[in-house]
Amino acid sequence: MTTALIPAAGGSSRLGQPKQLVKRHGETLVHRAARIALEAGCTRVLVIEGAVALREALADLPVERVFCAEWGRGPGASLSAGARVAGDVSLLVLLADQYAVTALHLRALLAAPGEVAAARYAGQLGVPARFSAPYAAVLRELPDSSGAKGWLRSHASLVTPVDLPEAELDLDTPDQLINFQN
Repeated sequence: MTTALIPAAGGSSRLGQPKQLVKRHGETLVHRAARIALEAGCTRVLVIEGAVALREALADLPVERVFCAEWGRGPGASLSAGARVAGDVSLLVLLADQYAVTALHLRALLAAPGEVAAARYAGQLGVPARFSAPYAAVLRELPDSSGAKGWLRSHASLVTPVDLPEAELDLDTPDQLINFQN
């Protein structure tokens, strides 16, 4: 049994609009991330919100929204808030803006051996990533300003890499949004 954590609390300052609510094929990015987590077999999905209310975007999915009042401090604050609510269970961290990641990719991470498995793209480890229950505390203890990527890279010997070049595609800037919409 794995709980998905989707940190979607940020203000999308580089994009200039809430990327969580950007639509592709009629579906918001945050809805898509929650949907594929459920399709991959996650038994619980926690979406961390802060700068933007996500109730309407997620209304038809059986997910829980976790409010992170400290969202402005950085991605670690959001992950920590979600991990505290989740408890000591296996956690799958995925981002709404990695729009090329599919449920099939998430299943590969869930099935990978070892205590921690992470996507490998552009020669580096990053999210999406799965942390077994004994490693759930890692996410509760991240510095506010950093996400899971730094921990994964500095503890690479503990991580089972899963090649996932699709995870390199994300949506952070207006130029990327133009390419995304084309």
